[in-house]
Amino acid sequence: MSGLWIAIAAVSATAAGVLLLSLAKHRSAQPRRRADFDLVVFKDQLAELERDRERGILSDTEAAAARTEIERRILAIADDVGQAEDGADEPGAARRLSPAALLIGLAAPAAALAMYLHSGTPEAPDAPFAARNIDAERDAVNQQRQAAEMAQLTDKLAKRLAQDPKNLRGWLLLGRSYLAMGRDQDAIGALKRAYELEPLDPAVIVEYGEALILTDQGRVGDLARALMERAREADPRNPRARHYIALAKSQGGDIQGALQDWVDLRAISPADAPWLKVVDEQIASSAKDLGVDPGSVTPTRAARALAASAPASAPPLPGGPPQSAPGPTREDMEAAQQMSADERAQMIRGMVQRLADRLRENPNDPAGWRRLARAYRVLGETAKAAEAEARAKALGQ
Repeated sequence: MSGLWIAIAAVSATAAGVLLLSLAKHRSAQPRRRADFDLVVFKDQLAELERDRERGILSDTEAAAARTEIERRILAIADDVGQAEDGADEPGAARRLSPAALLIGLAAPAAALAMYLHSGTPEAPDAPFAARNIDAERDAVNQQRQAAEMAQLTDKLAKRLAQDPKNLRGWLLLGRSYLAMGRDQDAIGALKRAYELEPLDPAVIVEYGEALILTDQGRVGDLARALMERAREADPRNPRARHYIALAKSQGGDIQGALQDWVDLRAISPADAPWLKVVDEQIASSAKDLGVDPGSVTPTRAARALAASAPASAPPLPGGPPQSAPGPTREDMEAAQQMSADERAQMIRGMVQRLADRLRENPNDPAGWRRLARAYRVLGETAKAAEAEARAKALGQ
């Protein structure tokens, strides 16, 4: 470690010395370089003048007059150069530095050292080029750039909503964007505004409640549970509301009640519902905790009645249990129509990219892959859409 600091000090001192020396030379030599340049020009003019006289372009009288004028200018320059040399003989005149030059030469290394002490990692081990993951570094740079663009667009959307506070879809889009950016409290605030605008819409209720759960480390608190129960009353088939109510019971120690709720959810779910795998895992886990056979628990009468009138296939929900990776939904796309073309494209692509990044980290999410496929189709990227759809099918959902 001491060797590193010695090297840093040596490099800083060398850089400061070179910078100060360069400034000193520039300050003393600049007038003489200009005078020498003028002298070269006048000497060339004298040679050209002699050639014109020999070719007969100028008469002897004209050439003599022009030569006299040029020589006069040369003498004037010689006087200026002589005065500059006399001034340079004064002690410190040639190397005198202005306060600004000293400030630049000394402040630059000091500022660099301060920034390194604040942000640098001198304890980090060496990273030979051959051992570096260039693709990962490039991806990290791209993600930082996209995150910056996303933050800029989100701030613009927030400013627009300040002027149009009754825009429901705008608040939903803002809340989802904040969640994707990790701004939990801002996300809750935006989704709460959406809920206040539409307190009877089960989709809005679930979205607000789910944000409370996601930002509370997956814990279903009292407010979140109350919201999910309200959503289930408005939409008895809502799988997200039912899942979180069952999860709240399980977290509260009511394993029997949670098991019954998951059995009911499975009964009313279509055969191709992407959340069935998770529901089956919860049923098996709860039955094991209770020491009972999962097949011994049957759906309630209300669940059987709903199952009898349930659709044959799963609806295109924007999400569902478990917490799938956030991404653009149909409402996001519609809300984005209020933005300019460039802003809309950047916002949508930013959310799609974040969904793709999260699926790379957690690929066992068929619902997320299907959402990604739908988003790619909206963007017209059919090849990527087909690849995402293939990943969803490969997971057996």
